[in-house]
Amino acid sequence: MDNNAIVERIISKERLEPYLNYHNNDLSKAIAHYKSNILISESFYPLLAVLEIGLRNSIDYQLTKRFNDKEWYDNKEFVKIATRFQIDRISQARTNIFSEKKEITPGRIISELSFGFWTSLFDTKFEMTLWKNLRLAFPNCPKNIRKRKTMSSKFNGIRKLRNRIFHHEAITWNLNVLNSYKDEIIHGIEWLNKDLLEWIVELNHVEETISKFRKTID
Repeated sequence: MDNNAIVERIISKERLEPYLNYHNNDLSKAIAHYKSNILISESFYPLLAVLEIGLRNSIDYQLTKRFNDKEWYDNKEFVKIATRFQIDRISQARTNIFSEKKEITPGRIISELSFGFWTSLFDTKFEMTLWKNLRLAFPNCPKNIRKRKTMSSKFNGIRKLRNRIFHHEAITWNLNVLNSYKDEIIHGIEWLNKDLLEWIVELNHVEETISKFRKTID
């Protein structure tokens, strides 16, 4: 059995099917594209990690001030305005920590909450209750675009890309769009803290990775 056949069997034909369709059923090209997709996805990880951690910590800081409570997620005022989605995610975070036999602390709760939880706080429902405080998480965002609707659209778009990457799905159908996503992520990091821009320079290999595999994919 040749290597391509082994890869096809292990990865599964169903997972390779979109790549096969893209490359007119050329198995070698499909597998090369699949491999390139893994490497390009990998290149996004450092930027996504900095953005996600920075976003949740910045929001946590603002909500701690808003409710004057390090455990704001359990604060009665927050619980009163939260949706079932947020309450369920907080409950699940607590369950996950408990199952690992660890002490439940604010830091562990914040770390356990998903990116989807944080972006959900930019929903329309929170325009009048949380946005006045959450907007302060983006001190470097120009005021003319520092709107709840803009932040919701931007970070939910990044979240969808992040979820595709973390679930090992294809992201490489349009490489120019991927470069735009890279710029979006960097803008988000800059809005949180300008000093992080210099810090992430050596972590950012997205553009060169895309360039390296462009011929393989096209």
